[in-house]
Amino acid sequence: MQGPGGPHRESHPPSTSAVVVPPLQYHSAMSLRTSRAFWDAKATENPYWYVSSYGAYGERDLDEFWAAGVRIWRDLREAIGYVPRRESVVVEIGCGVGRLTRAIAADVGHVHAFDISEGMLAVAQRAGLPNATFHRGDGDSLAGVDDGTADLAIAYCVFQHLPSHAVLNRYLTEMRRVVKPGGIIAFTLSPRTWDDALRPVLRVHRWLREKIASGGPRGLYRREWIGIRPRRDDVHALSPVPLDFTPLHGDKWLFWGRAPGGAAQSTARVAASASRATSPAGRAHDAVFGAS
Repeated sequence: MQGPGGPHRESHPPSTSAVVVPPLQYHSAMSLRTSRAFWDAKATENPYWYVSSYGAYGERDLDEFWAAGVRIWRDLREAIGYVPRRESVVVEIGCGVGRLTRAIAADVGHVHAFDISEGMLAVAQRAGLPNATFHRGDGDSLAGVDDGTADLAIAYCVFQHLPSHAVLNRYLTEMRRVVKPGGIIAFTLSPRTWDDALRPVLRVHRWLREKIASGGPRGLYRREWIGIRPRRDDVHALSPVPLDFTPLHGDKWLFWGRAPGGAAQSTARVAASASRATSPAGRAHDAVFGAS
């Protein structure tokens, strides 16, 4: 996913009969630097699971993993009314190991794929995509892409891991900068749910669970994983362009909007395509920290 720095070393609880207070305060100061360190560590630990936590942590079916990227790209295109062309340029934020990048690259002329983690990018580059440029991003900018050159700027299952609303605003401003007049910006966020009110308790529960368990994912109590859950009206206020909205896959919010200056978008087509891409059943929302 998306300040240099190595993986954070956790303090081990002391060997005593006294009540142990989880050292969550050591992880309270989240920044772009700590985000980079977190995702670089996850690229070493298990990059595919941290890109998509729907699958098994151990024996991951990579054929299914890559095929899911094609399905997700189709659903996104249909929901936002985007029709790729062979000459199209797409900017992808938070490309991770390139699951979505591969699917996008098959349909367009060029993809600029950004990620904050050098380790994740190293995995993505193994595909050898001839029409993709991979960028190690700053975590809040799209430096390296010129103004008004992209047809679409997209971020799927990325922004829920950001450190703050301010960083979200900077990314949305950058997406607006790089798209052409009439170009589309599109992104997902995790919905706010009842568990947001219980987040401190759930973080402690997760910390204790990881201390007891000998295997499985680590650091899901960290703020770099939990990220942000802005309200919908806050998202609209942070965006430099008017946004449309629809639920996606049962556990995501999909927002999209067009930069001014292009041809008007057909509301009927968007409504029809959105109904195809969304499902009332969807996938069950991860009741603790949200899947990605």
